[in-house]
Amino acid sequence: MIKTAKINDLEVEYEVLHRNVKNARLEIKTDKIRIIMPFNYFKDEEIIKKHEKWIYDKVINIKASLVESEKKELDLSRSEDEFRLMILATIEKLTYNMGLEFNRVYFKRMKTRWGSCSSKRNININIYLKYLPNYLIEYVVFHEIVHLEEMSHNKKFWKIISSKYPDYKKFEDELLLYWLRVRKLLDSDN
Repeated sequence: MIKTAKINDLEVEYEVLHRNVKNARLEIKTDKIRIIMPFNYFKDEEIIKKHEKWIYDKVINIKASLVESEKKELDLSRSEDEFRLMILATIEKLTYNMGLEFNRVYFKRMKTRWGSCSSKRNININIYLKYLPNYLIEYVVFHEIVHLEEMSHNKKFWKIISSKYPDYKKFEDELLLYWLRVRKLLDSDN
């Protein structure tokens, strides 16, 4: 169910979803706010009120990022085959250098992430990553390979990331801008 709330000068829409979860949580994906709540919990206005500063800051940041994302150029020249070969070569090189082993690499059309790594040591790569510059593709691949050593996004994980990318937060911010840009491209194709 879509509802609206007024937070300072913003009118924000949010969706309420009931699922089999213990605790209520807030999610903001691009410009969509979702409240996931247990089946017997109906205090969405209370959750919005409690987190209104966080929601406001996130929504303002996303709106600014949407404008900033328009400046990002997508690489539309790379074929899927070229992209797959590039990814496989990068994974082989990085895992060899780090002394890590992976099981398989899968290429998928993902709606919420650039990549993932499973506990079975499978690396999943979002096919839409092919539109990004090489340095961001390499960063995402490195990020997923680090999950072969540390599955959680904890201090150890970010310490490993920062050993190769001391300014990784800039890469993460840029990935958001490209995500918004790619989403707009995909939405225009529909």
